[in-house]
Amino acid sequence: MQRNRNRRHHLMKKSKTVLLAVLIFSGCARVQPDLEPAAVCSAGSLTVMKMGFHTVADCDKSRGDGLSSLFKKARKYWQEYDGTVEVSYSLKESGVSRTGETFNITVPDPEIAVHIDTKNAKDPYVTEDAWLVKNPITPEEQEELFKKAKLEMLDSIQNDQDLIKRAKQRYKELLSSYIASIGRQHDREYKVVFVE
Repeated sequence: MQRNRNRRHHLMKKSKTVLLAVLIFSGCARVQPDLEPAAVCSAGSLTVMKMGFHTVADCDKSRGDGLSSLFKKARKYWQEYDGTVEVSYSLKESGVSRTGETFNITVPDPEIAVHIDTKNAKDPYVTEDAWLVKNPITPEEQEELFKKAKLEMLDSIQNDQDLIKRAKQRYKELLSSYIASIGRQHDREYKVVFVE
């Protein structure tokens, strides 16, 4: 009789331990929510390319008009500088919808940003000035030179169809990989369809 009581006590103790372990582990292993279209867009922006460049900006400064310009000298000015170009896509502008296991994503236009490092630009090269009446290159003209260079670089990138095509392909690869990775966490195989 004592033996049966000890055995029941031992079994109850084991049952409580197993029940406690199940409760602890079930609380720790919460099920992640399934991927929703809004979650894909929550990252904000996806940078797909970042490239550095080194180039030269130049300009011609005329003597000007009027009597005071008679003794001025036309000058040439150029300056080497470094910069970066970033190509990214706004995920908030990517139209994302989901039907079953398929995500339909509208590909937005790329966002291109050009950054010029004016602080570390090399000293400018300027042709010699007149001896008597000066025709200086002003800080405002230097700033205008860099603004013009930035716009020219932006225009060059926007018109480089091969680069834009590679950026779009990279955007598709990164987004598809992200969605597939989330799918694997849920034991699902998501399909991604891009609409252009």
